[in-house]
Amino acid sequence: MSESGTNRRSGPGRWRRWVGHVFMASAWTVSILITGLTIAWIAFPLPEDILHPGPGGGMVLDDRGSTLVSVVAADDQRRLPVGIDQVGRIIPEAVVAVEDHAFHDHIGIDPGAVVGATLDNLAAGRVVRGASTITMQVAGLKLGHPRTFSGKAAEGFRSLQIEFAHSKEQILEAWLNLAPFGGNIVGIEAASRSWLGKSARDCSVAEAALLVGIPNAPERFRPDRHPGAAMERRRVVLNRMHEHGLIDAETRDRAAMEPVVVRRLPDGVNRRHVGWMAIDAEGRGRVIETTVNRELQTIAESIVDRHSERMPVDADISLVLVDHGTSEILALVGSSDPGDPHDGAINGATALRSPGSALKPFLYAEAFQRRRLAPDSIVDDSAIDLDGWRPRNIDRRTLGPMPAAEALRSSRNLPAIRLAGDLGAASVTATLRRCGIDLPIGSAERAGLSIAVGGVEVRPIELAEAYATLARGGVHRDLVLIRGTDVGSPGTRVFDETTCAAIEWCLAGPETDVSKALPFIAAKTGTSSGLRDALAAGWNRRFTAVVWVGRFDGASDPAFLGADAALPILEDLLGHPTLATPRSSRPWSAWKVDPAVAMGRAGPPRTPAIIHPEDGAVLPAAAEICMLTTKVRGGDDCRLLLDGRPVERGEIEIEPGVHELRVVEPGRPPHAVRFTVVRNHRSRMESSVDQ
Repeated sequence: MSESGTNRRSGPGRWRRWVGHVFMASAWTVSILITGLTIAWIAFPLPEDILHPGPGGGMVLDDRGSTLVSVVAADDQRRLPVGIDQVGRIIPEAVVAVEDHAFHDHIGIDPGAVVGATLDNLAAGRVVRGASTITMQVAGLKLGHPRTFSGKAAEGFRSLQIEFAHSKEQILEAWLNLAPFGGNIVGIEAASRSWLGKSARDCSVAEAALLVGIPNAPERFRPDRHPGAAMERRRVVLNRMHEHGLIDAETRDRAAMEPVVVRRLPDGVNRRHVGWMAIDAEGRGRVIETTVNRELQTIAESIVDRHSERMPVDADISLVLVDHGTSEILALVGSSDPGDPHDGAINGATALRSPGSALKPFLYAEAFQRRRLAPDSIVDDSAIDLDGWRPRNIDRRTLGPMPAAEALRSSRNLPAIRLAGDLGAASVTATLRRCGIDLPIGSAERAGLSIAVGGVEVRPIELAEAYATLARGGVHRDLVLIRGTDVGSPGTRVFDETTCAAIEWCLAGPETDVSKALPFIAAKTGTSSGLRDALAAGWNRRFTAVVWVGRFDGASDPAFLGADAALPILEDLLGHPTLATPRSSRPWSAWKVDPAVAMGRAGPPRTPAIIHPEDGAVLPAAAEICMLTTKVRGGDDCRLLLDGRPVERGEIEIEPGVHELRVVEPGRPPHAVRFTVVRNHRSRMESSVDQ
């Protein structure tokens, strides 16, 4: 056979052998890759928190969306994680169009993009195009792989794991929360709030394109530092959106010409205290919308600033303003000098302070409610000596018998202490709690009758809640700071309308031609023992407010008188043209008080007692049962116990034998008598004759 024939026969054989070798090598390569991938998949499991956005910061807004407080996360980044359904439709679609148009078709790695990027980079002689998918970017942003071949390989491996474990929607949401937007801003919501002052869901097409373009080069496209580059990048994004059918040409051109106002977050001053209250209530990692009214907050701050100039050195002012119709907190100043490095961070509105006489209206209201005192009732402003405790009025004078309305309006201490004694300290604390003042257990025992003159500590914000109860006619509702919290709830009735109208009449005084022409305010002041705290609390027809003046370290000052330091601030606030309301009649019907049960009178301390039966009495039983009519002296909240078992006052059935009857009343010593019930001898004789 010729040599040429041998070559022809051997040529196809060599080709087949070469193909076979290539096939075997490829098979072995694929097998090794699959085996290696399987081992790596098992050896390096996907972190459970791979899509977690990281620690959240926080942003608190007023009722118009302006920033009250903006705080960074634990790692000093501004993050506001958000769900993909909370950013609207256009932003997620724009991200896919710009960053990874095949996102919904690949499994984490886009082979076509890899080949295209390789060819483009080789042709250019430098890196001009990347091939990272959105999933790979998520892996890189979360795990921080280096921008090397090995780093990209690790991202590709993790992206396969991510795609296997999570949905496309979850992955895109993670990108939106992890992408950098310049400076320390991370995530689309933080970026939108920071650069545009609005939520991402409210962005226009032009604004959305601006934001979506930043992560490609966060520092180069920062809109505050490089507005020209940011606008040019926006044009690229708009073109991509048009190419992929998200917007038409007209929308693209109009958006490209739309000016975008970029702004940075303002620093909070007094507002930060109310902002921190919102963060404490709701936690970080979110945008918190509050009920704070921007205009009223500004008014409150300006009034506090003006009055702080006349205060002693190191004095602070706190203020709370409430809409008592809705229970919403409209303004809150925690400190007149929040920048003070020593105590500027203290929120005086939530700090425990002595209220002085500011609790007296609630004692009178409880007595009015029981109809054991009326505005025209006579109370005694005379000296008191309770086991060595000799309280005095602030002017150190006694005026003797006087109307209850005048005693409350002029803040006489001695009638209020007598009233507390008649009501009982436990009853007073229960009333205050029902109005919203969170007194700790044991307050009645610790404070005793001094509760009438500031013997317990309260928070100004809780005092505002309590005064709002009086202002709205006796119905208590919790204060609301976070918008969206249920408002307008029916609340809990503490006093009736007549009682509250009578208290208002006592504080505001009778209606006159002059008072009709002035802004209406019903107010009460308080000064703590030792001149450490000055308070003023009151309301008009719409707003309730509380003002505190003092030093956070508790130091005293002769200037800290409620009427001199705090009341002018309250009057300026509730009398401001934006807040002032005219006086309108709030009719109430007078009532008569039975002198036998009247409160606030001078006399020996009233203690509960059993008047009948007497101690040691022997009572006959007409049959097997004795019908005993009890007579007890005690308040409305006293209880009667027969042999340790509660019974009602009045007529009770008692079997023959020895018994103990005890009366107990909160805050007062108990009284008990022992008596014996015996069968009537005549009844037994008549019974035997009948037989």
